[in-house]
Amino acid sequence: MKGRHRRRGGRARRAGSPAGKAGNSVRKGRHRTMRGRRRNMKGKGLLRKLLLAAALVAFLLSPLSSMARSLAVMAPYSLLCYQRSVLKQEGIRLRIPGGISTLKSDWYPIVITFNDDEGMSRYLGEDVRFTVLYSFGHYDHFKGSSVYYDPISPYFSSFYGGYIIKPEDGTRRFGFNKDGTVNTTELAKVPEYDQLYLVLSSLGCPGDKLLFKSTDALIEYDVEYAGFSGWVRIDSNIRTSSPVHEYKEFHQAYLQYGKPFIRQKDKAGLEEFYAVTLRGRAYARYFEEFKATIVLYIMAPSWTTVEECDSMLLSRTRIQWTQSDGAGR
Repeated sequence: MKGRHRRRGGRARRAGSPAGKAGNSVRKGRHRTMRGRRRNMKGKGLLRKLLLAAALVAFLLSPLSSMARSLAVMAPYSLLCYQRSVLKQEGIRLRIPGGISTLKSDWYPIVITFNDDEGMSRYLGEDVRFTVLYSFGHYDHFKGSSVYYDPISPYFSSFYGGYIIKPEDGTRRFGFNKDGTVNTTELAKVPEYDQLYLVLSSLGCPGDKLLFKSTDALIEYDVEYAGFSGWVRIDSNIRTSSPVHEYKEFHQAYLQYGKPFIRQKDKAGLEEFYAVTLRGRAYARYFEEFKATIVLYIMAPSWTTVEECDSMLLSRTRIQWTQSDGAGR
């Protein structure tokens, strides 16, 4: 019986007794409080998302993200070019370290691959396979562009990387005479074409401003380099057009270098694409194993920059190839 009274009392409270109403009020108050807290949390979460989105947009539009934008375009483009390159098709691995390996602000983080079989064939007047690997001056994050444009930078108008030239005529030793001596006139046509038509023209340099001339070549034979003997080293002076110009319209090259920048004090009387003298170093070797010439190169305003790039980056190049007899290194 006592137990039955207790059960009835419990029903009475649940059915509307003062005690039951009080309990319902407390529970409703708690629900309202929880709903309010959830609304506040959702409001705060939305605010955080909006702030993060605004910060991301501001970063992407700021000069600080310029190198990230460049890499987002050039890294996949380079990979696509590699898949179509003479390197990939012939089973050759030409690995040149990028600027990221030095852990300092000097060069662009990666080495980019580009192919132009057709263009180089027209320029040389013979059918060749041609792939170029290259890197250029690092990005100035506050200007939003590469110091490649900056006349006071040690990396002004500078590149380093490699070329591979494979003539369709398998008996041709491109860049070398029959006696094994280097043919500097023929070899110079490769960086000449690269600088004039792949680099400067892509920046909008007019035809009457295009200039490239290599002089005062100092040649050394039988150089040990990149794990192989028999290289020819060529040091020379290069007179060429600079990349200095004002932005007028978009050019495709801006995707990798960023937009050109000019200091306000230098704008008066500015001659766009004016001529500069650079220092050049090239290592050339014909590889009988895959019947192609490889050239490793550096071009910079001073021998100091050339020597530093040589010792820290270019000399660490690794060359391998796939052969059934396992002769590749």
